[in-house]
Amino acid sequence: MEAGDFTPWLAKNVELLSEALGMDLQLEGQEIKVGSYIADLVLKEVSSGAVVVVENMYGQTDHDHIGKLITYAAGLGASYAVLLAENFRPEHRSALNWLNSISKRDCGFFGLGLETWRIADSNPAPRLRIDVQPDDWTKCVRIPESPREALYRRFWTEMQSDFRGDNRAWAGRGKPSKDPWMTFKSQKGVQFVVAFCRPGGVRSLRCEAYVDTGDKEGTDELWKQLKFRSNEIEEAFDAPLEWSELQNRRASRISSYFPRSIGIEEEHQWPQFRGWAVSTLGRLRSAIEPVLGDL
Repeated sequence: MEAGDFTPWLAKNVELLSEALGMDLQLEGQEIKVGSYIADLVLKEVSSGAVVVVENMYGQTDHDHIGKLITYAAGLGASYAVLLAENFRPEHRSALNWLNSISKRDCGFFGLGLETWRIADSNPAPRLRIDVQPDDWTKCVRIPESPREALYRRFWTEMQSDFRGDNRAWAGRGKPSKDPWMTFKSQKGVQFVVAFCRPGGVRSLRCEAYVDTGDKEGTDELWKQLKFRSNEIEEAFDAPLEWSELQNRRASRISSYFPRSIGIEEEHQWPQFRGWAVSTLGRLRSAIEPVLGDL
């Protein structure tokens, strides 16, 4: 049975999907209800926060699973949709390619084939084969990045390199963001984020723990427990932190700001910005993770 065997196995082996897709994925849930249907897996790309929905099946692809994949992607607002099967019929491969051809940049459909490899007398090992993927090069030509988006992507590329030098587990495999923010690590409803922002209209750089479990009740409870231990967290961080309950939003954040006004255009200051962010986000993570481990 797909739901009883295939889906739980895939949920326990998300790293296979990460490796095949070139993304740093984390599991958000399995067997997620979408209207009257059930999505097999819902994942999140750590660096960008993009939602990735996966529909898996045995045997050859069919119309039923293609339709479900599109329904789940629409219902969940997914950036990427993945159909995983043993074999792809030519007409279904063509359908996914056509969907990619009309999709906007940073949105697309993947077709993954499941196969097993064996070397000499070794035990068979699973491998995911890419049969269909978005044509990012064509999309970049058709919808080029703005100069500011290119600037952000270059900054985050260098930031990922710095994080890998500090701690390889930080940066993951995610594609550098074109947005003013990028997520570098997530766990237990908390995302560790660096963001160019404008609090009170003043340009700044912020390191934050973004608290969002995916539902309001769970988020409120986690925020309450973290706030209760705020003195402990700030002592471990070795500085005061800003605790913000975000208006009209489910999430909240715990943050620290660069000590002066800055902007992405100050390229000659990028090494200083990145050095501060690596140190500050590392301290924030080290202060919060032990508390999350206790919850």
